[in-house]
Amino acid sequence: MTTNVETGNSKAASMQDQIESAMKKFCKEGRWESSYLFSSEGFVMAGCGMSSAYSQENVLEFAFSLIDIVKLLENDLPVKEIMVRGKDKRILVFRFFNALDDVLVLAAVTSGKKGYRRAMGRLIALIRS
Repeated sequence: MTTNVETGNSKAASMQDQIESAMKKFCKEGRWESSYLFSSEGFVMAGCGMSSAYSQENVLEFAFSLIDIVKLLENDLPVKEIMVRGKDKRILVFRFFNALDDVLVLAAVTSGKKGYRRAMGRLIALIRS
């Protein structure tokens, strides 16, 4: 039994490594300054990068407050993405999707200079696989 638990943790760590590796790749490409994967309870599951304008804590607080709005609207107006454009031209993107038996939030801070949607779609596909 201990072996199964260790194998399970190893698989989870491997999945987290794969997700963070993909996040870092997109960071290096300039798709976003930082990105985070949150559970519906607000736990950080993966992350990369550092935005000079928005800390991980600020992004988490905003994402967590949006989760309630998404749940409130889910029957009448299912929400896939919420985007907020700041005065500094940065864009905060929150993508909501089902995976791993939960509603997850992929949050990214982007400069708005390079496309981020395809990168987010690829990352979500990786998480769902």
